[in-house]
Amino acid sequence: MIHCIPRETPALRASGDSRVGTPRILKNKPLIEAILELRWALEKGPAPELGRDPHYKFLLGKLFEAVRNKFPSHEELPPASMPEELTGHTVHHRFRVGANAWPLLQVGPGVFTANDTVDYTWDRFEELINWAVPTLISSHPQPDALQFQTLMLRFLNAVPVDAKSTDLLAFLSTKMRFNLSLPHSIFEDGNVQPTPHRFATELVFPCSAPPGALLVKLNTGQREGSPVLVFELWFVTNGRDMPRMPDGFREWASKAHAVIESSFFHLIEGDLEKEFAGDG
Repeated sequence: MIHCIPRETPALRASGDSRVGTPRILKNKPLIEAILELRWALEKGPAPELGRDPHYKFLLGKLFEAVRNKFPSHEELPPASMPEELTGHTVHHRFRVGANAWPLLQVGPGVFTANDTVDYTWDRFEELINWAVPTLISSHPQPDALQFQTLMLRFLNAVPVDAKSTDLLAFLSTKMRFNLSLPHSIFEDGNVQPTPHRFATELVFPCSAPPGALLVKLNTGQREGSPVLVFELWFVTNGRDMPRMPDGFREWASKAHAVIESSFFHLIEGDLEKEFAGDG
């Protein structure tokens, strides 16, 4: 098991954490979206794939009242028109600070998220989620009956890379120190080309502080019509490792973010960090 307590490095100072050295801002940060997702158990339905949240409608109304001063713009999403039993753990409603503005909150049967994008800073996002999670729980008619299953902190990033004109494996090796290779004999006769045009991988590393797992996902994709390499960093805690809610959430979020932040800066250390910082 990996003991995921990051050392104090310049990378951590670069993140904007004023508690550790002088903050450094990434002017060209690759962030697509930061997401906190919280899931709780549903009542079992007549089939394994079906489940319902018996308190969802009451929770929705109370939550709307609780967040409307900060998030007055409401959107009903398409799943809200479907039977709840078919859309468990799917968001139905979205609350924004303004029309098409960020950050935002989302809720559905058994699921709640907080999301931010390009103007994200950890200080702002941490303040948001440390308010939003207790607000969610206090809005529930039977908070003691909530059986939380999963906590996820996710950061989606993208860097411009065209896999059709770039040796993607070489890029990963030189820019992110991520090494992956296949036996050279596969390519010796020249029939199969050694440079992939698409790439998708997921690595899961158990972690002890906080209990859970660090997920690293890499995929080729598109962003605004241009080819990119999407790299995602998740911290996931579930089951018996879940912190006491809401009392233990603040500490969990701080430690989970520290693991992700340290991993992010170790991945981009060197040329990519200079590029994102605007130094190159």
